[in-house]
Amino acid sequence: MIIYKYGKDVFEPQKSAYTNQEATTKLSASETKILQFLIDNSGEIISREKLLEIGWPDKVVVPNSLNVAIANLRKAFKSKNEIIITIKGAGFTIANNTFIQQQFQPEVVIDNEQHQTEQLQPADNLTENNAAGTETNNTKTPSKNNAFPTMAKIGYSVCLTVMFAWIMLWASSWQSPPCVTVNNQKICGNIELLNLQKLPQNLSGKNTVYIDTTGKMYEKI
Repeated sequence: MIIYKYGKDVFEPQKSAYTNQEATTKLSASETKILQFLIDNSGEIISREKLLEIGWPDKVVVPNSLNVAIANLRKAFKSKNEIIITIKGAGFTIANNTFIQQQFQPEVVIDNEQHQTEQLQPADNLTENNAAGTETNNTKTPSKNNAFPTMAKIGYSVCLTVMFAWIMLWASSWQSPPCVTVNNQKICGNIELLNLQKLPQNLSGKNTVYIDTTGKMYEKI
């Protein structure tokens, strides 16, 4: 952080504050910009128009606004010496080496109690994570054991479904076997192998004939 020192006085642009031996004065944004610009350009005469532009960028203000800002800065200085010098008809200036620029690093105060708490925090988090992991594992274990009865039920259901489908298919394809009458004797069967003595006399002298599923008889060739 940049600060400007004038003897024991301190000007802090980042805080918009000017501190002398008696008190700290809070400056407006325009007053802070004007003072810092004059310090950064010490030894140069800055016109009123330029300071109006610096203090109130992109704004239109009455010229007297600059006079008020300069007066407020001089009150904050509370110095017998004229820090901001008025150049009649030209503008304002600050003499060279009036303010000394310095880099200021604020001290960081560490709260020991808070620091110890932060150091212990990872261990607490680790304990909580371990507890959470153990609880999760305990929760998942019953689910894994219950998977076996569930798979058995599914397999049993699949088997029943397949068996039922097979029975229905077999029942739908089943037909009553054809029947024929030979010598006033009714003979039924899908394919029957008959002896010659049971066949009509008009068949040839083969030993056997076949009866197909429609009841027709064929001699064996």
